[in-house]
Amino acid sequence: MIRRYPAALLLASTLLCAGAHAQTLHPVKLSKAELAGPVFQRPGVVKESKDGNHTSDFTSYTSPDKVFQTGVYQSGPVREEIREAPGTPYTEFLYFLSGGVKLTSSDGTVMQVHAGEAVTLPKGWTGVYESSGYTKLYALYDPSAAAPAKPVQ
Repeated sequence: MIRRYPAALLLASTLLCAGAHAQTLHPVKLSKAELAGPVFQRPGVVKESKDGNHTSDFTSYTSPDKVFQTGVYQSGPVREEIREAPGTPYTEFLYFLSGGVKLTSSDGTVMQVHAGEAVTLPKGWTGVYESSGYTKLYALYDPSAAAPAKPVQ
């Protein structure tokens, strides 16, 4: 039988060996102690000040295809109006560690989200996002952000 399928065996062994050399993926953990504040001292934190609002953003994970991202974000007082189409550019899941947010959808519906609660903003949402300050965990999903496929070599 081996003589009849040498190409198939060669292909199978090549695929198995290639998988053995692929990068091993590991879970990404943020401890309770880190989430209490030290996470914002890590390398790679993006700090910005705009219109008197100070923010810190730590990206904990970005998928290889750039479609999915998680992190921790801290903001001072903010009021953002998202009125124009296409609305929010991605779907975002938010879990508030501290503070909270008042979301007023463009139809006038108001939702308050407090520390210990979560909300999902669907792609395309329009309205007003208001907060006196917060720290949140976030997960972003944006299929349009996909990295271009690499050519097979």
